[in-house]
Amino acid sequence: MQIISDVIEQISHNQHADATQVDQLLNQELSNILDALLEDCEDIKAAIISSVDGLSRAQRLATDMDEHRFAAMSSALLALSDNLAQEGQKGQSENVLIEGSQGKIFLLHASPTLLLTVFTRRGANLGMSLAFARQATEEIGALVEAIA
Repeated sequence: MQIISDVIEQISHNQHADATQVDQLLNQELSNILDALLEDCEDIKAAIISSVDGLSRAQRLATDMDEHRFAAMSSALLALSDNLAQEGQKGQSENVLIEGSQGKIFLLHASPTLLLTVFTRRGANLGMSLAFARQATEEIGALVEAIA
C-alpha cells in the first residue's frame, strides 16, 4: 500500500517528529482513505472514522451531521454489539448494519482503537458498499499498525 509507505517514509525522515505531528499525519491519511472510499463507491455518501472511545478522527459528513455525536453513538453501538455477540457466544462482532428507509449505516472495526461508520444512499448495493467499507478498514488497520 502506497499510503503506508509514504507515512513511514515521512516519519523516518523526520526523526524529531513529536506525537502531535504523527497524530496530524495519521489524521490526514485517514481523511485520504475516506476521500478514496467516497470516490470509489458512489453508493456511500458519508463516512466517519472515530476512536473506540467516541472521538472523531476524520470525517466526510453532510454539514447537518454532528461528527461528535456520530462518533460517540458509533462507539457506543459497536461496543454494545461486541458485548451482545460475546454474551451470545458468537465472538467479537465484525460489523453492525442498520437498514433505514433512506439508506444503510455500517459500523465496522478498523483497528483495535478505531472504527469506521459508513452511510449509504437509499437503494445502495449492500454487498458492494460493505466490500468497499471493509477494504477501507483494512487500509486503516494497516496504517495504524505501521505507525504504532
